[in-house]
Amino acid sequence: MSMSPAKKTGRSAGANSRNLALLLTCQAVTTLGLMMLVPIMPLYVATLIPANTADVIDVAGAARWSSLALAAPGLGTLCFAPYAGKWCDRFGYRRMLLVSLTLFIVSMLLMALSPGITGFMLGRLLQGVSTIGVVLTAFIGHVSNDTSRGRSLGLQESAIACGALAGPVLGGMMLDYWSLRPLLTASALATGVAGGILWSQLSEPPKAAASGPVQFSGLRSVLADRDLRRWMLAVCLTQAAGFALINVFALYIAARFPHAGALASKTGTLHALGWLATMLASPLWGHLGDRGEPRRHFILAAGACALAMGLLTIADQLWLVALLRILQGACYAALMQSMLLACSRQLPASAYGHLTGISRSFMVLGQMLGPLLSMLLLPILAPIHLLWAVAALFLSAGLLVLSGRPAALASPLQS
Repeated sequence: MSMSPAKKTGRSAGANSRNLALLLTCQAVTTLGLMMLVPIMPLYVATLIPANTADVIDVAGAARWSSLALAAPGLGTLCFAPYAGKWCDRFGYRRMLLVSLTLFIVSMLLMALSPGITGFMLGRLLQGVSTIGVVLTAFIGHVSNDTSRGRSLGLQESAIACGALAGPVLGGMMLDYWSLRPLLTASALATGVAGGILWSQLSEPPKAAASGPVQFSGLRSVLADRDLRRWMLAVCLTQAAGFALINVFALYIAARFPHAGALASKTGTLHALGWLATMLASPLWGHLGDRGEPRRHFILAAGACALAMGLLTIADQLWLVALLRILQGACYAALMQSMLLACSRQLPASAYGHLTGISRSFMVLGQMLGPLLSMLLLPILAPIHLLWAVAALFLSAGLLVLSGRPAALASPLQS
């Protein structure tokens, strides 16, 4: 006796909902592991002992190695992200997620158990090679249908923000009062448990077939299509702006409020407020994306981020800075998901993983260019004036998307 179409649809929807909940949980757990080291990287690197000496790394060495450690995952992701997305489409999302989680767990164990800087750096590089963020984003987008993909991407942004909020807090407390190694080990074990649950509970979504004349050949297709090219460059600029802001924000607070006490705590709290706003606003942007035009949302959000950066240069009270960071965090939540949603509507479902990997490479490129730009401009501009450069990056991204094809004229990429 065959199952009725209504029952099949209901069972498929239930499986997709279960898949989405499991993937979002995995996203929060892995983001916590990724972010626990970021704010305290120089402090942790200074505790590592080089393999060939018995001396602790000096301050200059810690600064140099921490910069390399922060960049290492980006290098791995930049090189492997397009292949990870392509392999998801070709070999299956469930299988690629298992491979990615395995590499991520090995990287966390390397960082936790290595007594010297060499093993730690290898773990950081392998963390990027795992491309866990790419596989999770591709999987989440693939198990969502066209009417709910924006909501799913919004929930993923919230899961990322949740992990980004908890990770630095736990990492700082452990480094101050005990050791970070147990937390890194526990994060690896928690990821392993999550991986086991995912493998036993996740179901592989049906493979989408390429349709009609639409073809997608990866980076070549992106560079050949004017609209996709503008989207990739725009998201690269927004990531450059976000990561440049991380570099200059502490210097801005110190310069703007030189007599305020506990600057480190205030800076951390203001960063946390931005992530909190991102976590709360992301589902709303996803809901709007499903029912509206993501291009318009991207332009609005990028413009609001630029405005917040400009207003920070004249803010003379910490509560005003807090409000502007909340505004910037809430609008920043719209950028990546709007780009993915808009581009996915121009391509067949069979190319979604490949597109996700390529877009992630452009994002990582921006994440590497942002700190480099701030480093080059610091000798020239005061920290307060550097915020204008961040605002210019956000504004340029919005103008790029504004000059693209209108929604009515945007059509699937043709062969």
